[in-house]
Amino acid sequence: MIQNQKSPVWASVCVKLLQGPLYRQSNNDPAWSLLCAWQGEIDRYFGVIGLHVFVDQADGYAFLEQRELGEEEDSIPKLITERPLTVQDSLLCVLFREALDQFDTSQNQSENLLLTTSDIKDRLDTFFPEKKDQTRVFRRLDESLNRLRDLSFIREIESSNTFDRTFEIRRIIKAKIDADFITAFRDKLKAILEEDEGERYDL
Repeated sequence: MIQNQKSPVWASVCVKLLQGPLYRQSNNDPAWSLLCAWQGEIDRYFGVIGLHVFVDQADGYAFLEQRELGEEEDSIPKLITERPLTVQDSLLCVLFREALDQFDTSQNQSENLLLTTSDIKDRLDTFFPEKKDQTRVFRRLDESLNRLRDLSFIREIESSNTFDRTFEIRRIIKAKIDADFITAFRDKLKAILEEDEGERYDL
């Protein structure tokens, strides 16, 4: 018979992190408070299985990432799988990262960056000046936005306007989409252009 063993007070935070990124919902968010109070214990708990808890206190988000394993730990299978992004998904991530940087350097009093589908299309216009290219990209835009929403990179805001969706650009993009990612993406995009001169992007 398995004896009942009392779970630690921070067990619920571990479950939330296994389900996906954890965001601070308010100044008094109980889950976030538990994470901050027991961060060392939680990180050591996940460290046993080769994971690390990445916490950004300033922007209020946390997620699990695979840590570098030593030679003696090679037998531990990786639990965090990388989900590949399409070229269009990657382009949106780069645009959102740049929009966040611009937002943070402005004097905007709002804490969150909100973009509508129309705003996103306007930003994409600079990459796709040709009308035929815009039509092709815009036709797949909702699919890309849905994928990025499922990855918790963006959060859809409820709105009565079903033709112009509104999204909060979540700050986890700043951790996931860094300078190395942007450089690699631009190199990949240039390679695609060299193979297909029919595509037109403004790099």
